[in-house]
Amino acid sequence: MRPPPDVALRAATPSDAAAVAALLTELGHQTTAASVAERLPTVLAEGGGVILACVEGGTPVAVMCLARLVVLHAGGSVAYITALITTKRWQGHGIGRMLVRAAFEWAEERSCARLSVTSAEHRADAHAFYPRCGLPYTGRRFAAALTRAEHT
Repeated sequence: MRPPPDVALRAATPSDAAAVAALLTELGHQTTAASVAERLPTVLAEGGGVILACVEGGTPVAVMCLARLVVLHAGGSVAYITALITTKRWQGHGIGRMLVRAAFEWAEERSCARLSVTSAEHRADAHAFYPRCGLPYTGRRFAAALTRAEHT
């Protein structure tokens, strides 16, 4: 499905913190606008990106967070989609696919060797979505929360 013609992609700014926080919370990452506003400059300074999909006069309806990591095991950096959420009202309109295409472009512009995404085990919808966007299943992720890390 093609996204509506009035969907625009743009970089998130600190003034988008409340909208980004709401979208991340919808994905299951409880956060606040203040936390997003505080973390956004760090993400950008470390070479990451945050892209919004906006409709209806600039209203954010989806967000994608990206990170770039220099690694030894690949012939270049690896780009990661660390979060991607389209609000329920706009799911099924091609906005997520539009964001994944933008992630490929973002990664290629930064000479990344690969684009990766992780998805929680319970996200069957995402597990069907990503291969349709050119990101096949290639393995599992293992993770543990660290006690000294901020969890907001």
